[in-house]
Amino acid sequence: MKHLVVGAGATFAEARALGNPVEKCPPLIRDFARKMWDNYTPHPYLEEYLKKIGYPDFDARDPRKLFFELEDRGITNVERFMEFAWKNRDTNFPISEIPPAGYISGLHIRVAGETYGPNGEPSPAFWTDMQYHGIGNALTTYIIQCFHENGVGWRDLALTKSIAKYYGPGDLVLNLNYDTVFEMALDQLVHPFAYSPNKPTANELLICKPHGSLNLVTNDTGFAFGQSDWLGTPEPQGFSSFQGFIPPRLNKSYEQHPIAKIMLDSIRGRHPEQVAMWGIGLTESDADLLALYTAWARRSGSVDIINPSHEVAAKAEQLFKCSVRHFTDVSGWISSL
Repeated sequence: MKHLVVGAGATFAEARALGNPVEKCPPLIRDFARKMWDNYTPHPYLEEYLKKIGYPDFDARDPRKLFFELEDRGITNVERFMEFAWKNRDTNFPISEIPPAGYISGLHIRVAGETYGPNGEPSPAFWTDMQYHGIGNALTTYIIQCFHENGVGWRDLALTKSIAKYYGPGDLVLNLNYDTVFEMALDQLVHPFAYSPNKPTANELLICKPHGSLNLVTNDTGFAFGQSDWLGTPEPQGFSSFQGFIPPRLNKSYEQHPIAKIMLDSIRGRHPEQVAMWGIGLTESDADLLALYTAWARRSGSVDIINPSHEVAAKAEQLFKCSVRHFTDVSGWISSL
């Protein structure tokens, strides 16, 4: 039994392998806010957050510029902002009569009506709009521009396929990305798979996506996955897209996100013989997954890290207390098999 953990660096690597310039590639954690907020601003929460951390003076038309500068200086990051937004998601901060550039409100026309939380409460408008406009729609644009060609269809995902072909029935891919690039590569390989918490058939690979997925839809009674090349729009009758997303934020707990908890609970008892991590950064917001990673690593005895960063490999060795094999690219990992 083999396990593969897939992160944002994997999608980025595929985009670069296809010749996309860095500025057009889907985001990594370091530029998540800059890319996801290119045509959206999280007003009024961003202004309130900037005031809270001691920066009340900003261009009222576009507070994003100050936030990006503070990120570049290491003063804050998107995980800290998302933690603030989550804790205050029920707060009715006043909306400016002249909101900053990129502010979107009330433009998300729902087929399904309101999306409801685990206790039956309506989802706060800000958090719902941010997931839809500040993540889902924005990421869809990057995925289409990087991986789709007009008149041809989805491009050949050769890099992802070169890894995906080593995984099959009985194996697990823990995919932490919202995008469906890995699943589309499996489709191109004609490798059947099932999404957790569904039980795979004897010939299916299992995919677990606890952070949500572009093709995951929800309503007040459940959730469902669409085909891998369907990216959430238009919303199907009776469901909402992008509301299963868990944005990168500090101190998150899967107990707060019932869909993610159901997915993860279905895979906790597995005992892998091999564990590999591709494009995983082990950032601050990964804390809720460390126990699972550590248990798998100790059961298998070693972990393969596929990441150009030597710092990530060193961090993995320190965290997991086991043998770590580090590969700076996919070709090096494949050569070792």
